[in-house]
Amino acid sequence: MNRRGTSLIEALVALTLTIVVALLAWSILRSAAFRLRDRSERLGMEHSLRAASAASRALLEPLGSDSTAGPDLALPAPNGFVARAVRGSGVLCAAKADSLWVRAGMHWWLELRAPVAGRDSLMIGTVSGPDHWAVTALDAAPAAASCPDGAPALVLPARVPGIDLPAIGAGSPLRVVEPIELLAYASGGAQWLGLRGVSSGGSIQPLAGPFSGVGLAFSYFSRPGTATTLAAAIVQAELVITGLTERASGVGMARAQIQHDSLSAAVLLRNAP
Repeated sequence: MNRRGTSLIEALVALTLTIVVALLAWSILRSAAFRLRDRSERLGMEHSLRAASAASRALLEPLGSDSTAGPDLALPAPNGFVARAVRGSGVLCAAKADSLWVRAGMHWWLELRAPVAGRDSLMIGTVSGPDHWAVTALDAAPAAASCPDGAPALVLPARVPGIDLPAIGAGSPLRVVEPIELLAYASGGAQWLGLRGVSSGGSIQPLAGPFSGVGLAFSYFSRPGTATTLAAAIVQAELVITGLTERASGVGMARAQIQHDSLSAAVLLRNAP
């Protein structure tokens, strides 16, 4: 029987091999973690760029202007703007000085949410005389009712301006609108894009980010192509975004190198002056 124990040299060789294997495994895991985090942060940045662009375009594309109601785009600034966002739309079946009847059938009335008094306003198109939109406040919550022809309807309590009432009636288009602010703001050493309801007095809610310190900027142009911040003269809005990959929520053990990418978009406003 061989009772010879392990020699010191054999122990050192075994320990050395164990350390080499451990270091090799750590190097492989560290490299994989770095790539995972890098890819995770890159995807996060691309998502933020797409979200910021999509939100900006969704607000800008429906905007237009009217000789009476004025431009839907208000308070244009390099870091954002205020716009009339549509929350519901339909067609009137009757109108009075203090209330509007809008058809409530499936193909007549569309809404993102129920109209809210004090938060929403109404824009009513004329059906006689010069074409324009009348703007008035929603005075109370809608109520179920019936149109003169017996079809289901919603009654929207609102005081229609006397000068516009003769031109409004059955067939008038109606939009429920809310002023929404899209704003780039600084937080944590970076910029974020957020939304808030102006009339409801809510605080800004983050929508996308982070972006570089000067990485989100709006520009506005008139029909001759010159830069302007006069809302009534704007026919095109442009957005340039520069994203960051440095995110506290990145996945993996290794700290990925910060990367940048950019995106730009241009939107022509409807019915521009």
